[in-house]
Amino acid sequence: MRWTKADTTQYIPEKQYIDTVIIPLIPFDPGNDQHMVKQAFQKELNQVFTNLIEKEYKGRIFLAPDYHYLEGSQADEKERINRWIHKFKEQPFHHIFLFTFDSKWKKHEADLEGHVLWVPGMGSGDIQSTETQSYVREQAHQISELIQAYW
Repeated sequence: MRWTKADTTQYIPEKQYIDTVIIPLIPFDPGNDQHMVKQAFQKELNQVFTNLIEKEYKGRIFLAPDYHYLEGSQADEKERINRWIHKFKEQPFHHIFLFTFDSKWKKHEADLEGHVLWVPGMGSGDIQSTETQSYVREQAHQISELIQAYW
């Protein structure tokens, strides 16, 4: 289920069966042209990953809106992301996963009330290429197994 009117309308009466939320973590740095291109690609890649996982577990996983933050501000973002997590726990989601290509989140995981799912991202490429699609399927399968281990 996704953060859309149709899915949230369906979610509300069924919430006791949907115990997992994935929050995509999206960095951006509009002050650095070179990072902007890489970050835009990784945002697209993040969407492909999380949509694939959500589709596989539709009815069990809720895909939250993207959480955007300034690159390099993970330490400053901990309180804000934990407020998001608290709101999701009120629904009640029992399993909170933060999906990211930014490895810096792993060192802050102990301060977060969710689990960081970090995947080494591709720096660039074509989102439609066979190579990229193959990479996404392989990594999504591994992430799916990890999520299942928490259930």
